[in-house]
Amino acid sequence: NKKQERSQQEVILYLSITPYLSSDPLLQDNMRSTRVLLTLVLAPISLVSARLNLSAHRPALSSFQNVSLCERLNPEDLPEECSCREPGNYKVIIECLKEFNSTHFNDTIGMKIDLDPCNKDGSSLSLDVTERDHGIDFPIAGIHAGEERNIPIPGLAIAVPGIGHVGVDVTVLISGNPDSLTLKVGLNACIALVHKSICASAIPGLSSILPWYVLSGTYSFGDICNSTAVVSDLVPATEVVDVAES
Repeated sequence: NKKQERSQQEVILYLSITPYLSSDPLLQDNMRSTRVLLTLVLAPISLVSARLNLSAHRPALSSFQNVSLCERLNPEDLPEECSCREPGNYKVIIECLKEFNSTHFNDTIGMKIDLDPCNKDGSSLSLDVTERDHGIDFPIAGIHAGEERNIPIPGLAIAVPGIGHVGVDVTVLISGNPDSLTLKVGLNACIALVHKSICASAIPGLSSILPWYVLSGTYSFGDICNSTAVVSDLVPATEVVDVAES
C-alpha cells in the first residue's frame, strides 16, 4: 500500500547515504538533519496521492456537486413566506412566517423545519412552531422516516361557529430513504366528533386556508448522503514514518 511504499522510499534514501556516515559527531548530526529533511519532504506525498485518488472519483461525484440541498427541495414550490438555507453537515433549515387572514383564523404562525436527510439512523426532521400574539413556542424533535403524525399545538385553536374549537395541528409525514424521501410537512386543523374527526378541508371558512403545506413531495438526497462516506474513505490520515534511530 501507499504507506509501505513511502516507508520503502525513506529506507532506500537513508541507506544510500548511510555508507558515508563516520564516527565523526559532526557528520552524525548532519545525518540526523538529513533524515528529518527527508521525512518532511516525503510526508506530503500521502496528501498528494490522496488528492489524486479523489480526483479519479470526481466523475462519480459530479452529479451532486452542483446541486445544493435546497435546490433539491424545489424552492420554487415552497410557499412565498418560506426560505431555505444550509447550515452545513448535510442539513437543511426551512423557515416560514405565515400570516393567516381569515374570519376564523387571523394568527401569524412561524415554522422552522430542520431536515437531516443523511442521518445515520435514517432521515429525520425536527420542527419549532411559534405564534407571536399568544407567545407560543412549540418544539418537536426527532421525527424519523416511517412516521406520520398529527401533533396538536398547545394553546392554538380556531373557534368555528356551529362546530366548536378546532385545534391547530402540525401534520408531518416522512417516509422512504435518502434516495427517495417523501415529505409532507405543514399545518392542519381537526376536531374529534362523536363518530368521526373533521379536518379543515371539510369545514367551510377553513378549507381555503388549511391545510397549509411547506413541503409536499418526494425528493432525492441519496448521492449526497453517500458522498460523505466516499470522501472520508478516500482521504487517509497523514502519518510520518521514522525509519532511523536517533
